Amino acid sequence: MTTTDATEESGYTSSYLADQHAGQLARLRTLERAFDPLSQAVFNQLDIAPKPAILDLGAGAGSLAGWLSKRYPDAMVTATDIDTRFLVDIPGLRVMTHNAATGDFPPASFDVVHVRALLCHLNEREDILTRAVTWVRSGGWLVIEDVSLQPSLRTANPVFRKVAQAGVTLLEQTVGSDMLWADTLPDGLRERGLARVGHRTLEGRIGDNSPADTFWAATTAQAEPALLKCGLLSQGDLDAMVNLRADPGFTETALTFISAWGQVLRNENGVRGRARVTAAKGMHNDQ
Repeated sequence: MTTTDATEESGYTSSYLADQHAGQLARLRTLERAFDPLSQAVFNQLDIAPKPAILDLGAGAGSLAGWLSKRYPDAMVTATDIDTRFLVDIPGLRVMTHNAATGDFPPASFDVVHVRALLCHLNEREDILTRAVTWVRSGGWLVIEDVSLQPSLRTANPVFRKVAQAGVTLLEQTVGSDMLWADTLPDGLRERGLARVGHRTLEGRIGDNSPADTFWAATTAQAEPALLKCGLLSQGDLDAMVNLRADPGFTETALTFISAWGQVLRNENGVRGRARVTAAKGMHNDQ
């Protein structure tokens, strides 16, 4: 178990996304309402071992970790975060303070390792993904979920495009985020030798009062002081975006939630995967 170090404090944990902000719990709840249905659907279609040991790395406010403890009542669910203030009152969890950038677990500790909306914000994302494979027992699953802002950068609306690009730039400059990294997840799992790799996506729109719209608005509102301080947007730009989002005639895709999963199969040569790709019912799987 590890705690905060100076490297991580210079990025995510000192940014406007960190848990010390007054509105952070409410913002995380909007993320959960937008993302939980996709996460739950992915778990419901996985063949998971009886009495599994499950790691939810960077569990945030804990809604999915709590759901996992109910979905698999015989499981040992370990929920970790660098700041566990939102996890302590959720029954059925083993809670650990853990720095994903520097912390490790013994090889083959878990039947499932799940990471959501975390790695895109950490410079060490590729190394963490590689190490996470080693934490999974043979026959177990690695499930990685993250957000891509690719759709918002393609908009033809000048107000939305300016605000979206400013948000991506702010994340890159102050956190070290890569908000297009999620698009590479299926290939990243294949490259690490996982079998039965699959992925599923959920489109998130703004201007329609959907859970994704609420999540986008909450995140943008929490970013406003930083956007203004860094000179990326003016108050007029922010006000124009508020007016646009409130326009009954405006709705547009802003982000994509991406879930990718793969099975760890080991032999004497290490992790071994397969690569034939098929598609069915919106899910894409290697068989």
